[in-house]
Amino acid sequence: MIGNIIRLGWKNVWRNPTRSGVVIIAVMLGTWAGIFSAGFFNGMVQDVLDNQIELSIGHIQIMHPQFEDLYDPKYAVDNSDQVFEHLQGQPYVTDISVKSIASGLAQSTRSNFGVTINGINPQPKSTLAINQYLTEGQMLQPNDRNGILIGNKLAERLGLDLKSRMVLSFQDVDGEITGGAFRVAGIFKTFSSNYNENTVFVQRDDLNRLQGMENAIHNIRIDTDNMAKAETYADSLRATFPSLEVKTWRDLAPDLRYMFDMMDMMLYIVMIIIIIGLIFSIINTMLMAVMERTRELGMLRAIGMNKARTFSMVIWETVFLTLVGSPAGLLLGWGTISYFESTGINLSAFAEGLSIYGFGTVVYPTLDGMYYFNIMLMVAAAALLSALYPAWKSLQLNPVEAIRKLN
Repeated sequence: MIGNIIRLGWKNVWRNPTRSGVVIIAVMLGTWAGIFSAGFFNGMVQDVLDNQIELSIGHIQIMHPQFEDLYDPKYAVDNSDQVFEHLQGQPYVTDISVKSIASGLAQSTRSNFGVTINGINPQPKSTLAINQYLTEGQMLQPNDRNGILIGNKLAERLGLDLKSRMVLSFQDVDGEITGGAFRVAGIFKTFSSNYNENTVFVQRDDLNRLQGMENAIHNIRIDTDNMAKAETYADSLRATFPSLEVKTWRDLAPDLRYMFDMMDMMLYIVMIIIIIGLIFSIINTMLMAVMERTRELGMLRAIGMNKARTFSMVIWETVFLTLVGSPAGLLLGWGTISYFESTGINLSAFAEGLSIYGFGTVVYPTLDGMYYFNIMLMVAAAALLSALYPAWKSLQLNPVEAIRKLN
């Protein structure tokens, strides 16, 4: 008998092909929209995380406990050789880089502006992220004394071009204001306009010499094999070097931590909003179907179909409408994300606004397989929920009144 109810429910779906087709298309497009929206948002968030971590943060940073408060150059990392030796023996470490840091003032004949000065070692191009953002000039070379890399926004503010001269002023190890003249060796343009305006790079030896320190290291950056395990790795380093400050990317960038922690919730919120719209659409269609078949349903009740079978028949009709549309939407969503995951979506028309918030101009939508499964479960739950009210309304029919209407 159950099989007969299921077959009857399937046949009823196609009694009005136009109406059923509209609902099926709505379910398909809703499922596709939810999947693609989640993939697009996930791609944007992941892009910000990857870009920020690669460019400036890394997974873990080690520094003197008092350095970050005032950027006082005398607070360099103690026993840096021992730290290096330990890190090089850890299997989870994929890259180590060091820099000296100063907070100072960049000056030209036109203007001046506060900047963070990063003293770096000339490294192979593949190991320094800023290299990929150079639009003019080249990376600092070992014999390029007093060369400097600046962002395009700072260059515009100070009226600087390639090979222009500028002055950096900052505090030395004795607390006195010092400075030096630098020549622009390269201009970079990253995804963040604030970074392009507030950050400059010089050679670490040049910065250390002006600060009055030899071979000082203020920051050790560590990239690991798994960003999600950074806190576990950091706990081990804190136990090994209790006198040093060890921070993960979650500590260094609270906004990124919040974005990472809320990413799953935001993806599901987007999908839930779309599913709520689908539920009302399905309810409206099934109510129309039930009201149009008042006499038929009443007659079925009159000849012996009980309430449970009537209820299940309407439930099966709603489920079939969803089961036809949702797999098609799932396949369409997967195909769309797979295509744009490799080609990307160009948002260069909104580049200026996106750069303020650190977003790139090309988004690569991506979605883990788990989300597809969970979305299918959510759509199935939505189908059942949307079937309850129309099925309940079908039970309110009076068989006697239906028979009288037929006479």
